[in-house]
Amino acid sequence: MNKLFPLLFAVVAFSFYSCEKEYSLENGTSVGSDLIVGIDCRISKIVYIDSSSNIGIGSIDAVINSLDDVSKITRFDSLSNTISNIITPVYTNDSIYINADEYFVYGSNKRIIKMHGLVDPTDPFSIQFDVFYLYDAAGHLIIKDYFLTSNPINPYKRVTYSYADGNLSHMSAVDLLSGDMEADADMTYYSSIIPQKSMYIFPDEVPYADLNQFFNFGLRNFNAVKGMIVRSYDPGNVVRDSAVSTFSSYTMSRDNYVIGVYMLGDDQPSIPAAVGKLNFSYKCR
Repeated sequence: MNKLFPLLFAVVAFSFYSCEKEYSLENGTSVGSDLIVGIDCRISKIVYIDSSSNIGIGSIDAVINSLDDVSKITRFDSLSNTISNIITPVYTNDSIYINADEYFVYGSNKRIIKMHGLVDPTDPFSIQFDVFYLYDAAGHLIIKDYFLTSNPINPYKRVTYSYADGNLSHMSAVDLLSGDMEADADMTYYSSIIPQKSMYIFPDEVPYADLNQFFNFGLRNFNAVKGMIVRSYDPGNVVRDSAVSTFSSYTMSRDNYVIGVYMLGDDQPSIPAAVGKLNFSYKCR
């Protein structure tokens, strides 16, 4: 068993076995906890629980070793008591292989700067693409450009992230060949809740949602997310549908890590959890 920070087990126990009364949604937006998570910690597990029945729905868990590398990611379906996905990253030089055909490339501080993937990951002969990640001087991810591997000169898609007060406030994904909007999103935040290394919010990261919390994609949001609306478009910039979620009743550790939050409304495919109560565990260096 990997040597994890001891209090990780206390957090997991809190997630699954706590018999104490849940904090009410009417009790405000942030509640304190006597738990101290530790120094230099990051999310290693998210457990999601039905908020009305208090029955566990599932979890996603990353094994993080002493080098701060993710060696395994497991998604577990609590309702069927089965493992629904396992990813075992392999590190080679500056690359992190998710499987034989898909990999990330990282630069300084292991920040992701490129991704190589397949349009259909189940087909090794599928069309290959590359994504290049651009960060601003502060370290926020601001642009992702998509290229066909066979045409590395002209990007076919661009995702742009805009920030306000250190928080991701808007995302837009545009098909550069047609000029049409594929998706966009707007986020709001609690100005009074300033968590340490909170959950990444990248509304476009649907295909790789199981990965986006456990690798380095630059600075995380300064404040805790409050609301999120993601819109999908048909050609001609016609809104096809939208997903609207709110986040409330944050439970914070004494050292300002998010221990739990209610995500209500619609599921967000870019967040590897279903709506309900989200409980977080951490791995500390």
